Amino acid sequence: FKLREVTESFLETAPWIFKSEVELDVSVEDFFKILMDDRSWTVWHPEVTNIQWKTDPPHGPNGSMRTVVYKDWLSYLLLGGPVTMEENYENYTDTGPIKGFTLAFTATGRPTWMFLRATRERFQVEPIEDSPGRCKFTRIVAVDPAFLPRRVFYFLTYPVMKDTLTNKCPQRLLKAILEKKLPILD
Repeated sequence: FKLREVTESFLETAPWIFKSEVELDVSVEDFFKILMDDRSWTVWHPEVTNIQWKTDPPHGPNGSMRTVVYKDWLSYLLLGGPVTMEENYENYTDTGPIKGFTLAFTATGRPTWMFLRATRERFQVEPIEDSPGRCKFTRIVAVDPAFLPRRVFYFLTYPVMKDTLTNKCPQRLLKAILEKKLPILD
């Protein structure tokens, strides 16, 4: 099911915006490798259970497309199972001190009236001044939820999404880096 196309400004105007920032004891270059490593996602964002690329390598640069499967108790409760999302990489920058990209979500495996009408994410990694080998990771997730999550199940969907995206994911990331559990850091 096709999602509504949204521009970069949606990251500032969406009905629901979740922002997290975390300082990490890893270089910008190493953390950007973590973001681009499919295996690492399942460690720090275990709701992502499968990533399938629809475009040939190199993965990540503008125009790269992938299908991601999200699985958590909320998707089972509200939608009866995992949610498949198609993502398109945009605004990819891997040169210079600040690296990042935007994911434009283009389609979902569930009817949009049940789930989402539009969503977009921005990932940015930048060095921390006067702290060599450390970086700051900023993630913004912008969502235009459909009728059911916005009106009927707001009491569940908003707090769970907020906690996952602004609390759990950054904390899991810190722990995974500290305990060297990310495959790319081996």
